[in-house]
Amino acid sequence: MITQAFILPFFWLLAFIFITGVGVACMPFGKQRGVPGGSLFSGFWYGLGMVILFLQLWNLFLPVNSLCWLCLLPVAAYGCRLLWPTRSGFTQPGVLAGVLWLMIVVFLIVSSLDNSFIYDTLVYHFYTIKVLGAYPAIPGIGNLFTYLGINQSYFLYPAFLNALWGHYQGACAANGLLALVICTEIVWRNAACLQGKQKLSFYALFQLLFLPLCINVGVQNLSSPTPDVFINLLTFKVMADMIACIEAKEKLTFLDLFLPAFYCLLGVVMKFSFIGVALGAAMVLLWALITNKLYRAGSMLIAAGIALLLIVPWVIRGGITSGYIAFPATALPLPADWRMPAKELTYYLAYVKGFARTHLHGQPAIDAAYTYTWIPAWIKRMLTTFGFIVPVLLAVGAAVLLRIKRIGAAKLYAVLIPLVIAMAFWLVIAPDIRFAAFAFWAFGLAPAAYLISHYPVKYLRLFLPFIFVCCLLMMVRNFNKDITPLGDVQHINSKVFVTASGLKINVVANSATSDDWIIGDCDIPCSVHPDSALTMRGSTIQNGFKLALPAKNTPPQAR
Repeated sequence: MITQAFILPFFWLLAFIFITGVGVACMPFGKQRGVPGGSLFSGFWYGLGMVILFLQLWNLFLPVNSLCWLCLLPVAAYGCRLLWPTRSGFTQPGVLAGVLWLMIVVFLIVSSLDNSFIYDTLVYHFYTIKVLGAYPAIPGIGNLFTYLGINQSYFLYPAFLNALWGHYQGACAANGLLALVICTEIVWRNAACLQGKQKLSFYALFQLLFLPLCINVGVQNLSSPTPDVFINLLTFKVMADMIACIEAKEKLTFLDLFLPAFYCLLGVVMKFSFIGVALGAAMVLLWALITNKLYRAGSMLIAAGIALLLIVPWVIRGGITSGYIAFPATALPLPADWRMPAKELTYYLAYVKGFARTHLHGQPAIDAAYTYTWIPAWIKRMLTTFGFIVPVLLAVGAAVLLRIKRIGAAKLYAVLIPLVIAMAFWLVIAPDIRFAAFAFWAFGLAPAAYLISHYPVKYLRLFLPFIFVCCLLMMVRNFNKDITPLGDVQHINSKVFVTASGLKINVVANSATSDDWIIGDCDIPCSVHPDSALTMRGSTIQNGFKLALPAKNTPPQAR
């Protein structure tokens, strides 16, 4: 465990350099160096997108293993070579920023050494990562276990890290790396502000107000490879880059608008719940593209090509694993023998929606998807949810003060539009705060940051100590005192279920009075309540699964 604590920061550094190298090497419009476009951190986030693009194609034919690293190594090396001449441009962050950053690193390392994983991680996150590391995309694997049919490319990322540092150690380090990169970017970009050498702009204030939240983004469990952490951090990243573009004094470049647009598309393929933020941001970015007259045919064609390379393999993988183009929507089924029964998808979607509305399980959750009786209890829950009520009060309070002081808020509207659209999608699809936590905080902190930026400098002297204290309190309050080995995933107590076709499946050993869906680490193929009609399409797992008879449509119980 102590060894892991020393290895972890070096693993994060290696992964950061590697992914950033890929991003720099693949960065389009390379001669453009605008607002966020020339940033080292933009290289990382774009590099992560390029790695996902590559892995989506790779996993159509091969499992995610160490060969992926070897194939990408020349690309990463070339990108690092391009970065090397700029190393002298990296300025010292200053004492306060340096101390704060070191505290954050220690906090994130200790937070990652925790095996009290969230429920969904033990139900299907680790299982998905294990399947990705063992097989290429398997036709109809959603028939084996519904959650394996979910088309979320996020899991390719922890599977990729796990290929370098196995036994789930790399997977459990995945979200810690994302949190560290975001926190480092905030501290590094605002080092001059932290030293008192630069005015606190709207952009700087927004980032610094978000810093305590980014430090604590894995409050449930940082080592759980859940896409929710990625979606929250990407929401902040997109909003911050949009504010940087809005506040830019120099002329914007096409790259400045392309990068947040690319992040939006990346968020959608990583987890479809990002669609609200993505559509809202796309509207604002399109408006900026037109008003700045940056719509040149050559640039647009390159951007469209990159977008297609990212989205098409994602669609194909979804069709392979579930038999539907847009799981869990049943509108676009494929004429394939491995296609999951439509009712199974309907049950799944109803359960997710019902659980988000009521926090109930089983049939009560299913029923809530089709009624409105859940609304009073949901309102009561939201009014007592800190991450909902505080951002809303901040937004309302800032709006009132902006009106009283007659401060123009045109720039602010461009930031709030994507967030309002995102919250509208959230309300309709799955109104649980964890699915849009950072969208709500951005909705509250953006108006607050905009308002504060219009106050005289003399009133802002206490802001930096306030942020430092908030970060310190967040780390002290949530410091992990129960340190456990990284990637310590429990192997399930299983038994064998034999289907009508003779297929043997490992299943969770439930008692007569229990219904445990926790799979954790398992031997493939594994399920919870498999259908007796399940059979393989060929002689091996790689050939896929299908149902010989109509499914029994057992509704999923996981949260």
